[in-house]
Amino acid sequence: ELFVLFSFSPCEEAAKRVVYIPLDAELHVPHELQCFDARRARCYDPNEELRLKRVIEAMGMDQFNQCIHTWADKLSMSLVQ
Repeated sequence: ELFVLFSFSPCEEAAKRVVYIPLDAELHVPHELQCFDARRARCYDPNEELRLKRVIEAMGMDQFNQCIHTWADKLSMSLVQ
């Protein structure tokens, strides 16, 4: 889970451990991640969603979102090159 990785590692270190493999050239996942907000994220199971959001809030919702945005920015730049 990205949350675990980005919550318990510095953002720069966590980003180095994530391997992005695009499954569909039409999808713009890095752009979607640049706009990501864990507050708006949904889970298939409402109970699991509540548990995840409580943990994310305890660790820092804004901090987690910022780590995802930073990673997405770097990912976007690497895909352009």
